[in-house]
Amino acid sequence: MKRNITTTLAAVAMIAGSMTALAQDNESHYQDLYQLKLLHAAFHQAVSHAGTDPATKLEHLKAVLAVWTDDGALITGCPEKCVTYGGAKGKGTPNTPSCDAGTFTLCDLYANHAGAFVLGHDWVSLTPIFTEAITVLDGDHANIYFQCIYFDVNNNDALKSNVSFGLPAYPDTGQARKVNGHWLLSYGIVATFTPPTLDVDSLLAADTAN
Repeated sequence: MKRNITTTLAAVAMIAGSMTALAQDNESHYQDLYQLKLLHAAFHQAVSHAGTDPATKLEHLKAVLAVWTDDGALITGCPEKCVTYGGAKGKGTPNTPSCDAGTFTLCDLYANHAGAFVLGHDWVSLTPIFTEAITVLDGDHANIYFQCIYFDVNNNDALKSNVSFGLPAYPDTGQARKVNGHWLLSYGIVATFTPPTLDVDSLLAADTAN
């Protein structure tokens, strides 16, 4: 009888331990999702109202670069002419030669090519929540997709641009990585769409069905 009780207690302890570990894993997963959503929001905040004046542009350049890993890469212009910014070229630093046009750093991209950062532009970037897609692959890597719909505040909120971070139905084309406990964007392919925006869930369902 004593052996049976001991065995039972050991089994209960194992089950309790497994349930605790599962609960901790679930909590960590949802914390990662929450942090990735904050990363998404931080990107939109950084690229909104970024061209109103030189001081604001500098502030927003620093903010948008802060959401990227040091080796982060963004590919634009596909499929006609793909151009990679960042990666081996690095992020670059505002007000240094590494941010000059033609350096192909991320700083070059935002400072010299992104419409939202053109001085005199007061654009706001919004995203329909149904276009966001985030998948946590493990504790340090995730796929992330979202759209940036830019409106011109100075022109009756006219639609200026509709681009995506990542390609719908191609999860690996938008990535994030955790660095020192913080989620950052690490790789993305930019695509351009004309309104209406794409419903990612519908696209993924259709892709799965095929």
